Amino acid sequence: MSCIKNSPALTSGLSGKRQELIAPAFLLFALVGLFSSQTISTDAWADEADVECPKKIAYVENDPMSQKSIVILQKLYADLGCPLQAVKLPGRRGLLHFNQGLVDGELYRAIPGEKNYSRAFVRSSVALREIANRLWRNPNDQDPSTPIAFTLGVIWQEKYVHADTAKTGITHKPMMFNTEKHQAYAEGRITRFLSADSNIDDMLTQSILADTPAPVIEETISVLPLYHYLGAEFEPFMKKFSALVAQTDPFRKAQNQ
Repeated sequence: MSCIKNSPALTSGLSGKRQELIAPAFLLFALVGLFSSQTISTDAWADEADVECPKKIAYVENDPMSQKSIVILQKLYADLGCPLQAVKLPGRRGLLHFNQGLVDGELYRAIPGEKNYSRAFVRSSVALREIANRLWRNPNDQDPSTPIAFTLGVIWQEKYVHADTAKTGITHKPMMFNTEKHQAYAEGRITRFLSADSNIDDMLTQSILADTPAPVIEETISVLPLYHYLGAEFEPFMKKFSALVAQTDPFRKAQNQ
């Protein structure tokens, strides 16, 4: 074999018939290689050295953005060979369950929320998506003293209304879920509320407003990247997860659709 490969004389002296046989063989091997690289690209992540799989991940119940994102997360975990149980909880409850070891991680959280972790954790090296947190109002209500509706357990919302109450003395309106809050706006029971952009998009898509005008932005409170979080013991898995997210970017693709 080495003699044939290195000798121009022998190579150039091949008969036409032999060349005809070799060319299809090279083409066949090339096609097989191409087909193999395409078919194993997603399986390659799961075929690497085994790592410990997280089994339970908390996400915020009755939150449209979280409901869509947890489905994407489960698909990514499956691609990595890890079946995942999604545990829906109120916003603050997910944090408590993680700290107590009742779940292995949280779907996502912003970096400022890390100070609330009492358990060693690892953060994904890439953000899953961004979130814009805003104060919204009915364009027909210009009264700045109107109480603001907010979702209990959502830390940035609780922090905002507590600070506003301390400054203005206004008592604001707590609600259990984003969906409850949006329905209250559609029915005219509230005219100012806190919510993320993605949840407003979902509310408009569902066409629940009827004759109520779409809310407008009164104030942008923060625009933050959201990261996936796991217990520190799952750092090897998180490295594989982060690499897959960086390659496929599924959360941002869904966000932009």
